[in-house]
Amino acid sequence: MNNNRNKSDKYLFYEALDRRLSKVHPFWTTVQKMLRKEGGGYAGELRVDRELSEGKFFDSYIVMKNLLVGNESSYCQIDSLVIYSKFILIIEVKNIPGLLSYDEETHQLTRRKENDPLESMGDPENQLRRSERFVKTLLKRHSMSIPVHGIIVFSNPSSILEKPFPNSVAIHVSGLYRALEKLHQSYADQHSPQFDHRKAHQLFVLNEPVLTPNKPSHIPTTVFSDLTMGVLCPDCVMTKLNYKNKYWRCSICQYKSEKSHLTTLQEYSILFSEELTTSEWMKFTGMNSETTTKRMLRASNSERIGGNKNRKWLIHKTHPI
Repeated sequence: MNNNRNKSDKYLFYEALDRRLSKVHPFWTTVQKMLRKEGGGYAGELRVDRELSEGKFFDSYIVMKNLLVGNESSYCQIDSLVIYSKFILIIEVKNIPGLLSYDEETHQLTRRKENDPLESMGDPENQLRRSERFVKTLLKRHSMSIPVHGIIVFSNPSSILEKPFPNSVAIHVSGLYRALEKLHQSYADQHSPQFDHRKAHQLFVLNEPVLTPNKPSHIPTTVFSDLTMGVLCPDCVMTKLNYKNKYWRCSICQYKSEKSHLTTLQEYSILFSEELTTSEWMKFTGMNSETTTKRMLRASNSERIGGNKNRKWLIHKTHPI
């Protein structure tokens, strides 16, 4: 069973942006809003993970988190795909506070919060149905006959579903254990065939598309030119570290570390580009020695690519940063 849930690329992007954007910048409040939204969604997914791990149905199952199914041009992202020995369960997690109501005719979910106007939300049922289609298509293409179920789980404590979805099971996270119990009981009453859940897991792993992370399109390009460059001190806000005698050092709090640049490399790949030249890294970090810079990049999670004239470093993604 996979016990780790990584933050989404979007969440990591806003975290990196927040670390390097001044609090007096006009775009800072927008970044904080997006951080709260992404952070709430991540916290909700972690709560669902805890409910799954605390249940008694742990003998033979695998949880795949933030799974991509499809190909590079057409795909869906599944919050949690749980592979049991008799069926597969797709969990669509929604962290939406307020009074929620679904209109079957317009396929629209609306949310009302106290003293706020009525808001239109995305359609979780449509998302779930689409995920089910992608999963069933992949299984069929590889001749695997496995029942597929889906469930919408509202993870926010203040979510109230006033009008339910007509064709989907939608519950609060507090009821997830009971919903799983009922689903497993339905298969216990049948002589349903079992399958190798590890083989199914391998199928999803081998067929998961690899996507290049995209920066959110609503970020003005001018914001990136206003970001603080350099390797930043984790304790002193917006303070650049200096590299001396194999250590990154803070002149304010005396913090020092050999590996602070590894976090900065990940931030650079998220905010700017997965590729960079030696001179670009020297300019960004303020390093003076080309030899030391190359040695540093060679020892990090970076790969030399291109010819001698156009040689760059490819930053490989790691979690967490």
